[in-house]
Amino acid sequence: MNHAQIAKEALNMRLATLSSNVANGLLLDTRKAGELLAACGDPSVDKAIRNLGDAWQEAGLPPESIEKPWTEEQIKDLKSVGGNELLDILDELVNGITRCKIH
Repeated sequence: MNHAQIAKEALNMRLATLSSNVANGLLLDTRKAGELLAACGDPSVDKAIRNLGDAWQEAGLPPESIEKPWTEEQIKDLKSVGGNELLDILDELVNGITRCKIH
């Protein structure tokens, strides 16, 4: 599994939940952020990626598609099983960017 790509897609999903005014003002390269998260070895980030994978499977989504751009339908299915815990997982990845940059 390509954890950098998974993190990138998760960050894209989280940014899409923000209002357009906030999201447009962010200067975040989700590809680079995903690579940073995958490489830094932060235990909380690793756990968030595992939990995201578990939610993906629970939603009945094909495992190989988690590394590809997520469709609206996949995101809807993921949200339906993940609920608030899914937002916590995504936020842990966002928070991990700062922790990983510091290390």
